[in-house]
Amino acid sequence: MVAKQEADEYPEPGELIIGTVKDIFNQGAFITLDEYEGKKGMLHISEITLKWVRNIRDYVKEKQKVVLIVLRTDPSRGHIDLSLRRVTDAQRKNKLQQVKQSQRSEKLLELAAEELGVDYVKLHDKIAPTLNEYGSLYAGLEAISADEAVADELDVPEKWRKKLVELTQKSIKPPRVEVVGYVNLQSFESDGVDVVKAALDEIRKHKPKDCDLDLNYVSAPTYRVKVMAADYKTAEKALKNCTSQGLKYIQGRQGLGEFHRELD
Repeated sequence: MVAKQEADEYPEPGELIIGTVKDIFNQGAFITLDEYEGKKGMLHISEITLKWVRNIRDYVKEKQKVVLIVLRTDPSRGHIDLSLRRVTDAQRKNKLQQVKQSQRSEKLLELAAEELGVDYVKLHDKIAPTLNEYGSLYAGLEAISADEAVADELDVPEKWRKKLVELTQKSIKPPRVEVVGYVNLQSFESDGVDVVKAALDEIRKHKPKDCDLDLNYVSAPTYRVKVMAADYKTAEKALKNCTSQGLKYIQGRQGLGEFHRELD
């Protein structure tokens, strides 16, 4: 289910929309706009692809879901012109991700309303304005999952807040970012292999509790260090601290240690 706009609302030129292919004809296709109830747009054959089109059905089929960009609208005539070929892969991916997140938000709120024994619309209308301040309803629910104190911002009964915290922490994983660096570790001692292993252990040992760390062998003497955290500042700090401990250890054993961001 995709959130619907007001019945008399039209999309703006340049807006990305999700549509369902309704009818196909020689010069294009009619598309129903999933997010605009009762609205239908036209996808001209010239806006399907830059290639010569022998058969439109090689590119679109009835009932197919597609991401399109709005070219023009004429509310007085009910016309909406759409393009498929002008949508980039990144735009398509982002739009589909937004729709998926919107659907997950709705399902989570429906479950919360059911378990609380309250009306879904009432619950939605009470919490959506506050959570949308985070960029979207889903982003607000993500924020609650990452920090339950965010739920305290909601002007709702305490049991509602507790239920949202419970459900979001069960079903929504807080967003994570990742940073990557590389370390060169060399030891010329007779037990050099053990020295390098101990240096790697120092890197792992100094991982903060709020971060995840992957440490992988690339090729002698290089190891890849990937740190995942809630934000880039935290991840960068953790990466610097972890690797510096490994370098400090191996240099203290008369070995060579070097950190760099790119793989040589």
